[in-house]
Amino acid sequence: MLLDEDPATLIHHTIGNFNIHPDKSAVLRINESLSTLHQARDLRVKEVESVLKKLSRNLQTLTSQHSETISSHSSTSHASQIVELDTQKFRIAKAASDLEIEGEKLQTELEVAKAQLRELEMQGVEGNEMERSRRESEDPVV
Repeated sequence: MLLDEDPATLIHHTIGNFNIHPDKSAVLRINESLSTLHQARDLRVKEVESVLKKLSRNLQTLTSQHSETISSHSSTSHASQIVELDTQKFRIAKAASDLEIEGEKLQTELEVAKAQLRELEMQGVEGNEMERSRRESEDPVV
């Protein structure tokens, strides 16, 4: 059956009926999508490279600061400084304790002085009764 027709006619009909325009448009759409994706990828790569450069500069800055800090730090001076501060702390604590004891002692003396003052104020100018009678008995004028 197929061989009954002329092969040239069959080829001509096949070529005539073969429609490649939808395939061409699909390939064009695919190429456009690939181009858009490639541009988006390039843009993203540039952004990431920019961030990477910024982070790299930040890392270099922090590394140099860290190295500088480490080189300037002396563990012996740090330890001696801590010992000195501890000594000062204990001296201050002892001084505070001594002052507190002295304050309590002065408070006690103040209370005693206040009691004596109250007693003297109660006796008045001439003193208590026993004192007055003793003075009067010793006084030849009276």
